[in-house]
Amino acid sequence: MELDLRKQRILRAIVIDYVATAEPVGSHVLVERYSLGVKSATIRNEMAEMSERGFLRQPHTSAGRVPSDQGYRFYVNRLMPLPVVQDGEVRQIRRAVASASSELDAILRQTCRLLAEMTSLPAVATSPDSDDTELRQIFVAAAGTDKALLALLFSTGRTENRLISDLRLTASDALYLANALNERFVSKSLAELSVLAQTNGRSDEGPPPELIRFGRVWQRIVHEIAGAAINLRSEVPVFIEGTQAALNLPEFRDVERLGQFLSLIQERAALLEMLETAVTSSTAPAVQVVIGEESGRPAMSEYSLVSASYYIGTRERGSIGVLGPTRMDYARASAAVELMAKTMTEILTRLSIAP
Repeated sequence: MELDLRKQRILRAIVIDYVATAEPVGSHVLVERYSLGVKSATIRNEMAEMSERGFLRQPHTSAGRVPSDQGYRFYVNRLMPLPVVQDGEVRQIRRAVASASSELDAILRQTCRLLAEMTSLPAVATSPDSDDTELRQIFVAAAGTDKALLALLFSTGRTENRLISDLRLTASDALYLANALNERFVSKSLAELSVLAQTNGRSDEGPPPELIRFGRVWQRIVHEIAGAAINLRSEVPVFIEGTQAALNLPEFRDVERLGQFLSLIQERAALLEMLETAVTSSTAPAVQVVIGEESGRPAMSEYSLVSASYYIGTRERGSIGVLGPTRMDYARASAAVELMAKTMTEILTRLSIAP
């Protein structure tokens, strides 16, 4: 649905003013604050027509107008300035994310925390599909007289450490076992490793002939590897940071509405579904904006989700975004989400190819 240039200028001004003030915008405000080149009566007529066409709505009879979902959509698609983050902020963000650690969970949490700070909105992210995660390296070391330390490094940067009791190993035994275990199990996915719990290290997953004397030790270690894989597969892959940012938004001065929003962002399964739907329904742009009722979910009718996919190499591995009221700074949110998705892609790709 088209709008002529005058209506576009008025809609842009209403969106900008309402996002900044959280107050309905009247014609007198537009005349005072924006150089629209027309009188108040003309603006009122244009606003009335845009309301009839669904671009604006009037919260109260005597109030000014606010953008509708359709108005926000037209603004995001046609009027929103090109999302930009200043170079200095980009460098600062990338340093902060890179300094988190090499572990995926820490990177995701740090990225979400920074995204929430940039937008003053709660940030959410999904971790990569766990079944695609592969085992990268196995470390075995003697720990005291009757214990062994097992350390597992996965392709996401995640590490799992297990202390196995009642195992007597020399340093050379531990190194010998680690080399054989790496040769057998490195590059296997979590799905493949989880199956080892059923074999318990026997059959074709038993030790090589030269290590037959370590049969019981081998079985114990393989059992621990399988347990670690099962635990990683069972984790809920959604991270949320910056929930407290919602407390400062005018929309949530209403305690009941705040409670509903906080309940919404704690429903991790629903968040995961929303993020995945936003990604799978995308056709071209890197950043996806789902506004209000566009989500098709009644609980989301007053909120918007701005999200983007991140990659490891060329494979899409997860999503990151912000969730908040439909009255949000879409340009800032889009720029911040795009930056974080690109930063995650660069860091996780680099980690995935590291030796």
